[in-house]
Amino acid sequence: MFVVLGLACAAPASAQEIVVTLERRAQTGDEVASNAAALAAAELARIAAQAPSEALNRLPGVAIHRNNGVENLPAIRSPVLVGNQSAGSFLVLEDGVPIRAPGFANVNQLFETSLDFAERIEVVRGPGSALYGSNAVHGLVNVITATPPGENDRRLEASAEGGGFGRAAARLLVRRRGTRQCYGIADDSVTCGPPSSSVVAAVSAEHGGEWREQASLDRQQGMLGWDVMLGDWRLESRVAFQNLNQESAGFIQGPEAYKDSALSRMNPAPEAYRDTQIARGRVTLERDIGDALTLRLTPYARWIDADLNLFFFPSRAQELTEQAGGGLQASLYWDPRDDVSLIVGADVDQTRGSLWENQTLPDQPNGYLQGLHYDYDVDMRVLAAYAQARWAFAPDWAVIAGVRGESVRYEYDNNTADADFGRFRRPADRVDEFDAVTPKLGIVWNPAARQTLWLNLARGARPPQITDLYSLQTTQTPGAQDVETIDSAELGWRGEMGDASFEVALYHMDKRDTSFRNADGFTVTDGRTRHQGVELSGVVPLSEQVTLAGWITYARHTYRFNDTVARAGESIASGDDVDSAPRWIWNARLAWAPTESFEAELEWVHMGEYFTNASNTAAYDGHDVLNLRASWRLNADVSVFGAVRNVTNKDYAERADFAFGADRYFPGEDRAVTLGVALRR
Repeated sequence: MFVVLGLACAAPASAQEIVVTLERRAQTGDEVASNAAALAAAELARIAAQAPSEALNRLPGVAIHRNNGVENLPAIRSPVLVGNQSAGSFLVLEDGVPIRAPGFANVNQLFETSLDFAERIEVVRGPGSALYGSNAVHGLVNVITATPPGENDRRLEASAEGGGFGRAAARLLVRRRGTRQCYGIADDSVTCGPPSSSVVAAVSAEHGGEWREQASLDRQQGMLGWDVMLGDWRLESRVAFQNLNQESAGFIQGPEAYKDSALSRMNPAPEAYRDTQIARGRVTLERDIGDALTLRLTPYARWIDADLNLFFFPSRAQELTEQAGGGLQASLYWDPRDDVSLIVGADVDQTRGSLWENQTLPDQPNGYLQGLHYDYDVDMRVLAAYAQARWAFAPDWAVIAGVRGESVRYEYDNNTADADFGRFRRPADRVDEFDAVTPKLGIVWNPAARQTLWLNLARGARPPQITDLYSLQTTQTPGAQDVETIDSAELGWRGEMGDASFEVALYHMDKRDTSFRNADGFTVTDGRTRHQGVELSGVVPLSEQVTLAGWITYARHTYRFNDTVARAGESIASGDDVDSAPRWIWNARLAWAPTESFEAELEWVHMGEYFTNASNTAAYDGHDVLNLRASWRLNADVSVFGAVRNVTNKDYAERADFAFGADRYFPGEDRAVTLGVALRR
C-alpha cells in the first residue's frame, strides 16, 4: 500500500464566504462539500497580475507554470500538464459558461478570459459538481465578471502602470446602476422596486516589453454588460472581445541553461508568434415560478480565430485554428424548504472547428516533413442532462448527491489525402461518439460555529480532444482513444479559531485512459496515473498590523502502468513520478498595514524539485522567488501602487522539461520594478 504523508498551507474560503460556482448560484462556504477557493476584486487589484499564474498560484493546490508572454501550462492537483492532456483536464468558465467548446480546449486558454474585469475568480480543485461536465477532471476555474454597483460601490475604476522591460498597461471600468421606482404606502413607509437597467463597460490594453530578444506582446480587451428587468424576468448579458498579437520566444536548451543570464535573454525562435482574436456573448434569463421554483436559461455564442507558430516542436510549423458556435444552459431550481433543494438541468453545445498545420522549414528529424501536415473540419455536438440534490437530514448535517450524463459527437471531415505523411497520420472522414456518466456524493458536517468538515466522492471525465482523435501520429490508430476518467475521494476541514482561519484537505485520485506526449513528441495512450496529496492553507493575524497567509502542499503524482517500449530513450515504470510533478509547493505572504492608507506584502513562492521526463532520469532543482508589492492611498479616490518581482534577481526556470534529446527551459525573468496609479470613485 502506498501512503502519502504531508502538509500543505493558502488563504481558505471562510465558512461565511459566498461561493457561486458549484451550483451556478450563491452558497456559503459551510454548505460546500468541496475544496473551493477564491480571489475577490480587492485582492486582484492588489496583485495587479501580469499573467494569470501570478494571481491564481496564490490559491492552494494551484501551480500554473508561465511560459512566454500570455502562455502558461496549468496544474491543479496535478502535474503540470501539456498538449491535449492539459487542454482537456481543466474546465475554464466565464460567468459559468465554458469559454471554449469541450473538444476544442486550449492549453493557454486562461489568457482568453476577462481577468482584467473580474469581480471574483473561483477555483475548484478536483472534479467539479454534477452541473459541469467535460474537462472538469483535475479542476475548474470560473472568472466572474464585474457586476453593476451596489448602493455605495465605486462607479468608476481606472489604472495605468509601467515598468521594467518596457511593460505598460491601462484599464478602465465604468459601472452605472439604474434608478429605482419607489412608492409610498398608507403607513408612510416607502417600498422600492428593483433598479431599472444597469450597465457595465470596460476596456484594457497592455504592451509587454522585450525581456527576451524580439519577444513582446500587445493585447486589447473589452467587455460590455447590460442588466435589466423584463417583466418577471431578470436579464443579465455580457459581451467580450480580445485581440492578441504576440512575438514569442522559444526554449533555451542545455543543462541548467537558465543559470546563464545572457543565454536567458536570447530568443532561439525569433520567427515565433501567436495571434488570436476572440468574441463571445451570453444572456442569462432568470425568473421565479411560484414560491419554490426558479428557472434559469443561458444562451451563449463564441468565436475564436488563432494563428501561431509551433516553435515548441522541431517543425516550427504554422497552425491555424478557428471555432464558432454556441449553446444553451437550462437549469430549474426547486427549494421547497430550507433543508431541501434540487437542481435539474440540461446543456447543449454545437460548435464547428477547423485546424490547418503546414511546415515551411526543410525536413526536420523524427519525421517532421516539409509540407501540409493536417487540414480538417470537425462539427461537434454535446448533449448533457444533470440533477443535484441537497438534503439537511439532521441538525448540522447535509448530504449532496448528483449525477450527470453527457453525450459527445464529432463529425470529422479530412481535407487532405488519406495517407501518412512523415510522422503524421491523417484519418479518413469518420464520426466518433462518446458517452460519460459522472456521479457525485458529498457529506457536510458543521460540528460548531465556523467549523465545516466534508467528505466528497466524485468522478470527472472528458472525451478526447479533436487533436487527440484527428491530429494523429503513425504510432496511433484512429478511434483507439476512449473517455478519460478520474475517481476522486476528498476529506476536508475548514474553520476559524479566533481571528485565524484555516483549511486542510486530503485527496486521492485515480485516472484511467489518459494520454500524454513523451520526450520525442509521440503520444502515449491508455495510461493510468495516481494523484495523492495534502493541502493546508491559512490566514493568521500576527498583530494588528501584520498578517501571515499562505498555503503549502505535499503530493505524489505517479504512473500506475508499465510502458517498456523505450521511446526517445524513455520507458515508464509503475510507481515512478509523473514528470513535471513537484512534491512540495508553497506560497506564503507576509502583509504589513501600519496605517489605513498604506499596505505592503512580501511573497515567497517555492517550487520543489521535479523530474522533467517520464523515465525520471532528468530533473529540475526547483526554485524560491520573492516578490514585493505595496500600495499607498493618497486620498479617497487615488492611490499609487508598485511591485518588485524577483527581488533577489534569482536565476530560475518558469518551466523546465526534457524533450527531443535536450534539457529545455523558459527562463524566469530578472528583477523587474512596476509602478502605477489607480483611480476609484
